[in-house]
Amino acid sequence: MLTPVEFKGRAVLQEANRPVEYVYFIEDGLVSHMAGSRTDYVETAMVGVFGYVGVPLLLGNPVAAQRSIVSVPGTALRIEAEDLSRVLTTRPQVRDQLLRYISALIAQNTQSVLCAARHEINQRLARWLLLANDRIQNDVLYITHELLATSLGVRRASITNALLHFEAEGILQKSRGAVRVIDRLGLEKRACDCYNIVRDAYAWAQVTHDDHHHAGCAHGQDGDIIAGTA
Repeated sequence: MLTPVEFKGRAVLQEANRPVEYVYFIEDGLVSHMAGSRTDYVETAMVGVFGYVGVPLLLGNPVAAQRSIVSVPGTALRIEAEDLSRVLTTRPQVRDQLLRYISALIAQNTQSVLCAARHEINQRLARWLLLANDRIQNDVLYITHELLATSLGVRRASITNALLHFEAEGILQKSRGAVRVIDRLGLEKRACDCYNIVRDAYAWAQVTHDDHHHAGCAHGQDGDIIAGTA
Protein backbone atom coordinates (compact mmCIF):
# COMPACT_ATOMS: atom_id res chain seq x y z
CA MET A 1 0.00 0.00 0.00
CA LEU A 2 3.03 2.29 0.35
CA THR A 3 4.24 4.23 -2.68
CA PRO A 4 7.71 5.87 -2.72
CA VAL A 5 7.45 9.57 -3.62
CA GLU A 6 9.84 12.50 -3.94
CA PHE A 7 8.90 16.01 -2.89
CA LYS A 8 10.45 19.33 -3.88
CA GLY A 9 10.96 22.42 -1.78
CA ARG A 10 7.84 24.49 -1.02
CA ALA A 11 5.55 21.66 -2.16
CA VAL A 12 2.31 21.49 -0.17
CA LEU A 13 1.72 17.94 1.10
CA GLN A 14 -1.41 18.87 3.02
CA GLU A 15 -3.65 21.92 2.88
CA ALA A 16 -5.47 23.36 5.90
CA ASN A 17 -9.23 22.77 6.04
CA ARG A 18 -9.02 20.16 3.29
CA PRO A 19 -9.66 16.40 3.57
CA VAL A 20 -6.59 14.27 4.30
CA GLU A 21 -6.15 12.21 1.12
CA TYR A 22 -2.73 10.73 1.86
CA VAL A 23 -0.47 10.07 4.82
CA TYR A 24 3.27 10.58 4.19
CA PHE A 25 5.87 8.67 6.19
CA ILE A 26 8.98 10.83 5.80
CA GLU A 27 12.24 9.06 4.94
CA ASP A 28 14.39 12.07 4.06
CA GLY A 29 13.98 15.84 4.00
CA LEU A 30 11.99 18.19 6.20
CA VAL A 31 8.33 19.21 6.30
CA SER A 32 6.94 22.15 8.27
CA HIS A 33 3.46 22.37 9.77
CA MET A 34 2.28 25.95 9.32
CA ALA A 35 -0.54 27.73 11.15
CA GLY A 36 -2.12 31.00 10.04
CA SER A 37 -3.33 32.43 6.75
CA ARG A 38 -1.74 32.11 3.32
CA THR A 39 0.01 35.46 3.77
CA ASP A 40 0.78 35.42 7.48
CA TYR A 41 1.86 32.11 9.00
CA VAL A 42 4.40 30.56 11.34
CA GLU A 43 5.79 27.08 11.87
CA THR A 44 4.28 25.08 14.73
CA ALA A 45 6.27 21.87 14.22
CA MET A 46 8.68 20.17 11.84
CA VAL A 47 8.57 16.60 10.58
CA GLY A 48 11.50 14.49 9.41
CA VAL A 49 12.67 10.89 9.33
CA PHE A 50 10.47 8.55 11.42
CA GLY A 51 7.68 11.14 11.43
CA TYR A 52 4.57 11.37 9.28
CA VAL A 53 2.19 13.92 7.80
CA GLY A 54 -1.52 13.21 8.18
CA VAL A 55 -2.01 13.13 11.94
CA PRO A 56 -5.72 14.20 11.89
CA LEU A 57 -6.61 10.83 10.35
CA LEU A 58 -5.35 9.03 13.47
CA LEU A 59 -7.55 11.25 15.62
CA GLY A 60 -10.68 10.46 13.67
CA ASN A 61 -10.74 13.80 11.85
CA PRO A 62 -10.62 13.58 8.04
CA VAL A 63 -9.83 17.32 7.69
CA ALA A 64 -6.37 18.86 8.17
CA ALA A 65 -6.04 21.80 10.57
CA GLN A 66 -2.68 23.09 9.25
CA ARG A 67 -0.70 23.37 6.03
CA SER A 68 2.23 20.99 5.63
CA ILE A 69 4.93 22.51 3.42
CA VAL A 70 8.22 20.98 2.34
CA SER A 71 11.13 22.95 3.80
CA VAL A 72 13.91 20.64 2.60
CA PRO A 73 13.36 18.34 -0.44
CA GLY A 74 13.33 14.64 0.26
CA THR A 75 11.43 11.37 -0.03
CA ALA A 76 8.55 9.63 1.70
CA LEU A 77 6.36 6.55 1.61
CA ARG A 78 2.80 7.57 0.80
CA ILE A 79 -0.37 5.66 1.59
CA GLU A 80 -3.96 6.55 0.76
CA ALA A 81 -6.02 7.63 3.76
CA GLU A 82 -8.64 4.93 3.18
CA ASP A 83 -5.99 2.20 3.05
CA LEU A 84 -4.37 3.35 6.28
CA SER A 85 -7.76 3.53 7.99
CA ARG A 86 -8.32 -0.14 7.17
CA VAL A 87 -4.87 -1.03 8.51
CA LEU A 88 -5.56 0.80 11.76
CA THR A 89 -8.76 -1.18 12.21
CA THR A 90 -7.10 -4.57 11.75
CA ARG A 91 -3.69 -3.80 13.29
CA PRO A 92 -4.14 -2.09 16.68
CA GLN A 93 -0.38 -2.23 17.33
CA VAL A 94 0.17 0.05 14.32
CA ARG A 95 -2.38 2.51 15.66
CA ASP A 96 -0.73 2.47 19.10
CA GLN A 97 2.69 3.28 17.67
CA LEU A 98 1.37 6.09 15.47
CA LEU A 99 -0.51 7.58 18.42
CA ARG A 100 2.72 7.69 20.44
CA TYR A 101 4.16 9.93 17.76
CA ILE A 102 1.20 12.30 18.10
CA SER A 103 1.92 12.84 21.80
CA ALA A 104 5.43 14.00 20.89
CA LEU A 105 4.11 16.21 18.11
CA ILE A 106 1.75 17.90 20.56
CA ALA A 107 4.71 18.53 22.87
CA GLN A 108 6.56 20.19 20.00
CA ASN A 109 3.55 22.35 19.12
CA THR A 110 3.15 23.47 22.72
CA GLN A 111 6.82 24.18 23.20
CA SER A 112 7.00 26.18 19.97
CA VAL A 113 4.33 28.56 21.31
CA LEU A 114 6.15 29.05 24.60
CA CYS A 115 9.50 29.47 22.86
CA ALA A 116 8.16 32.18 20.54
CA ALA A 117 6.69 34.10 23.47
CA ARG A 118 9.49 33.85 26.01
CA HIS A 119 12.89 33.28 24.41
CA GLU A 120 15.43 35.36 22.51
CA ILE A 121 15.96 34.92 18.77
CA ASN A 122 19.40 33.32 19.22
CA GLN A 123 17.93 30.67 21.54
CA ARG A 124 15.01 30.01 19.22
CA LEU A 125 17.25 29.74 16.17
CA ALA A 126 19.58 27.31 17.96
CA ARG A 127 16.56 25.19 18.94
CA TRP A 128 15.29 25.15 15.35
CA LEU A 129 18.67 24.21 13.88
CA LEU A 130 19.15 21.39 16.40
CA LEU A 131 15.71 19.92 15.73
CA ALA A 132 16.29 20.16 11.98
CA ASN A 133 19.72 18.55 12.37
CA ASP A 134 18.12 15.64 14.25
CA ARG A 135 15.50 15.11 11.58
CA ILE A 136 17.67 15.49 8.51
CA GLN A 137 20.53 13.60 10.19
CA ASN A 138 23.10 15.63 8.31
CA ASP A 139 25.33 18.46 9.53
CA VAL A 140 24.61 20.42 6.33
CA LEU A 141 21.15 21.99 6.29
CA TYR A 142 20.06 23.31 2.90
CA ILE A 143 17.98 26.20 4.17
CA THR A 144 17.74 29.92 3.45
CA HIS A 145 17.48 32.96 5.69
CA GLU A 146 13.99 33.50 4.32
CA LEU A 147 12.89 30.00 5.35
CA LEU A 148 14.27 30.47 8.85
CA ALA A 149 12.61 33.87 9.20
CA THR A 150 9.25 32.47 8.06
CA SER A 151 9.49 29.43 10.32
CA LEU A 152 10.32 31.49 13.40
CA GLY A 153 8.04 34.40 12.55
CA VAL A 154 10.78 37.06 12.72
CA ARG A 155 12.45 39.53 10.37
CA ARG A 156 15.05 38.19 7.96
CA ALA A 157 17.59 40.68 9.34
CA SER A 158 17.23 39.09 12.79
CA ILE A 159 18.09 35.69 11.34
CA THR A 160 21.10 37.10 9.50
CA ASN A 161 22.45 38.72 12.66
CA ALA A 162 21.96 35.57 14.72
CA LEU A 163 23.71 33.40 12.11
CA LEU A 164 26.61 35.83 11.92
CA HIS A 165 26.92 35.65 15.70
CA PHE A 166 27.00 31.84 15.68
CA GLU A 167 29.50 31.85 12.81
CA ALA A 168 31.79 34.22 14.67
CA GLU A 169 31.74 31.81 17.62
CA GLY A 170 32.74 28.92 15.36
CA ILE A 171 29.44 27.09 15.86
CA LEU A 172 28.19 27.31 12.28
CA GLN A 173 29.52 27.87 8.81
CA LYS A 174 27.06 29.42 6.40
CA SER A 175 27.12 29.58 2.63
CA ARG A 176 24.56 30.48 -0.01
CA GLY A 177 21.48 28.40 0.65
CA ALA A 178 23.08 26.20 3.31
CA VAL A 179 24.24 26.10 6.93
CA ARG A 180 26.79 23.61 8.27
CA VAL A 181 26.75 22.73 11.97
CA ILE A 182 30.39 22.63 13.11
CA ASP A 183 30.06 22.62 16.88
CA ARG A 184 26.85 20.84 17.87
CA LEU A 185 27.64 20.95 21.60
CA GLY A 186 28.17 24.69 21.33
CA LEU A 187 24.84 25.03 19.55
CA GLU A 188 23.11 23.04 22.28
CA LYS A 189 24.54 25.43 24.89
CA ARG A 190 23.02 28.38 22.99
CA ALA A 191 19.56 26.80 22.76
CA CYS A 192 16.80 27.14 25.33
CA ASP A 193 15.44 24.19 27.32
CA CYS A 194 12.70 23.83 24.71
CA TYR A 195 15.05 21.73 22.59
CA ASN A 196 15.68 19.19 25.34
CA ILE A 197 11.97 18.93 26.14
CA VAL A 198 11.02 18.26 22.52
CA ARG A 199 13.96 15.90 21.97
CA ASP A 200 13.04 13.81 25.01
CA ALA A 201 9.37 13.66 23.99
CA TYR A 202 10.33 12.15 20.64
CA ALA A 203 12.81 9.76 22.22
CA TRP A 204 10.00 8.43 24.41
CA ALA A 205 7.68 8.10 21.42
CA GLN A 206 10.16 5.87 19.59
CA VAL A 207 10.54 3.37 22.43
CA THR A 208 8.14 0.49 21.83
CA HIS A 209 6.10 -1.05 24.63
CA ASP A 210 8.39 -4.10 24.64
CA ASP A 211 11.44 -1.89 25.13
CA HIS A 212 10.25 -0.14 28.28
CA HIS A 213 12.12 -2.56 30.53
CA HIS A 214 15.37 -2.07 28.61
CA ALA A 215 16.82 1.22 29.82
CA GLY A 216 19.61 1.01 27.26
CA CYS A 217 17.11 1.25 24.41
CA ALA A 218 16.26 4.81 25.35
CA HIS A 219 19.44 6.05 26.96
CA GLY A 220 23.07 6.45 26.02
CA GLN A 221 26.01 5.25 28.05
CA ASP A 222 25.96 8.35 30.21
CA GLY A 223 22.23 8.10 30.85
CA ASP A 224 21.30 10.87 28.40
CA ILE A 225 18.20 10.19 26.33
CA ILE A 226 19.15 9.70 22.71
CA ALA A 227 17.82 12.48 20.49
CA GLY A 228 14.60 11.45 18.80
CA THR A 229 13.54 12.55 15.34
CA ALA A 230 10.16 13.17 13.84
